[in-house]
Amino acid sequence: MRAMQDAEQIVADYLAELLTAAAVPAVVTPNEVKVVAIETWRNAPSESAAPAVDNRYLLCVAGGVKLAVPMADVSHVLPIPPLSPPNVPNPVCLGRWRHPSGEARVADLAAIISPDMAGALSSSVVLLGHRRWAIACIVVDEPVELDADAIQWRTGATTRPWLAGMSQEPKCGVVNTTALIEWLEKELGP
Repeated sequence: MRAMQDAEQIVADYLAELLTAAAVPAVVTPNEVKVVAIETWRNAPSESAAPAVDNRYLLCVAGGVKLAVPMADVSHVLPIPPLSPPNVPNPVCLGRWRHPSGEARVADLAAIISPDMAGALSSSVVLLGHRRWAIACIVVDEPVELDADAIQWRTGATTRPWLAGMSQEPKCGVVNTTALIEWLEKELGP
């Protein structure tokens, strides 16, 4: 039990370090200039980072790290199906899956978080957005609601641009699905 608590603290510290933001340059809006400064672990202004309407998230675990994926971006969740070999030799890409609407490339969520965690146990595939990409992970129970004001949003990130912020309850990283798909396409090709 102590080892699990230590592992959770290490992951929490790691995510906290990733969320440490520097000052953000001036944001220009029509007819006004507004300077926005983000301090470590402070909420970003709601007009810049908060998600739109749906505050339901699917909790996924990969390599011991818990991430929340917006339900608005989840098409399907199912047990890992048989996969065709990947197009590129990269530990992030587990393979391709032909589904009724086309074909999706399946990425290892643990390898996305850290290459050292590639090949971590996964039991589910989460089909994202327009069904061209899916992530392999362990899905935790039913979707949860996260209050946008209770999430510490991350802005201007150069590393892990798909990590949008951190929720304190439940303690997990929050995924920006659009940025994740863009990162996957940059890493593995369209």
